[in-house]
Amino acid sequence: MQIGLYGNKMSDDTTYIQLMQYTAGTSFMFLLWLCAYFFRNGSGNRLRQITGWVLLVWVIQSVKDMALIWYPTVRFEFLHHVFVLIDMTAVPTCAFLLFELTRPGSMTLLRAALHEIPFILFILIYAFHPMDILYESAIACAVAYGTAVMLYVLFEIPAYHKRLKQSYSYHERIDLRWLYIILLSFVVFLAVWSLTSTYYSEFNDTLYYLLTCIIWSLISYFINRQEQVLGSLTTRSHQDVEMPQENGEEPHQFTIHLHRIFEEEHLYLNPKLTIMDLAQAIGTNRTYISNYLNNVLGTTFFDYVNQYRLSHAERLLRQTKMPIEEIADRSGFNSRSTFRRAFLKRFGCAPSQYRLHHLPKEIEKEISLTR
Repeated sequence: MQIGLYGNKMSDDTTYIQLMQYTAGTSFMFLLWLCAYFFRNGSGNRLRQITGWVLLVWVIQSVKDMALIWYPTVRFEFLHHVFVLIDMTAVPTCAFLLFELTRPGSMTLLRAALHEIPFILFILIYAFHPMDILYESAIACAVAYGTAVMLYVLFEIPAYHKRLKQSYSYHERIDLRWLYIILLSFVVFLAVWSLTSTYYSEFNDTLYYLLTCIIWSLISYFINRQEQVLGSLTTRSHQDVEMPQENGEEPHQFTIHLHRIFEEEHLYLNPKLTIMDLAQAIGTNRTYISNYLNNVLGTTFFDYVNQYRLSHAERLLRQTKMPIEEIADRSGFNSRSTFRRAFLKRFGCAPSQYRLHHLPKEIEKEISLTR
């Protein structure tokens, strides 16, 4: 989607023109490659499939723009405005990705159509009544739409992380902290888009193409490594309702039962443990467990599981000479950095410092001799 390519004023600087043409071609080939990659590797992954379709829209926009690069004589004001309005239909596609990331499973064809209809109406109305005020209003609406979406996502990211803590015992490759970087880049991108849609220059378009490649590189990298969390955050079975335990257990009894399950089966040692795994092990549903943890114990699933992991790690630090990395792995943590942060928050010091103060003398001597 190369907006701003079609203007009235053409620069005589051949270098700028060639640079613009080169970056336009590079952007087109890059988007085409990304589109093919996500379609090929998106089987069974809803987020990747949606990314592939979004990229396809951008590729189609790029095909149109590449054709106009080779036939610059067709550029005049009316056609320039029409193509800018056509290009604006790609704006909501970025929102589709953001909505799907923060609300997995929320995007449907109907919702996508509802977001696209206003932009399509602008195209049709302008085609029959080409007025500058209508064109400028369309640009303003697109900017307002993009700004509103970004503000919505800023509020949704913390809510998403809160829902994650209710269902997952880890956050690596499923959290959305990286999305703040994307939103910041979108602010710059939206500003450049507004500039190129109202004022043509080869430099502006070159900058636009470069930003397209940079932003889609970031988006593709993070989405490619993002694990799908659709089932645990959105799907509810007919049995997944709020209800008391079928066996009539009192809260205190259920607390003991839950503790016994963790101690005897060591579920917390599974680094990918989810609330659905726990519900299956106990024989209840995830909603009951989540509400029980929140309302009775005053904690989240994430914190409840990790307190067991930290207690296990503390025992290993006291009783063994294992390296810190191995202790993190054997305690159910996905990474050493996550383990260090959690340990520091609970005990007020790093694992290595804790070991120095609590390790038995004979084990401490063994460790010092092996160094």
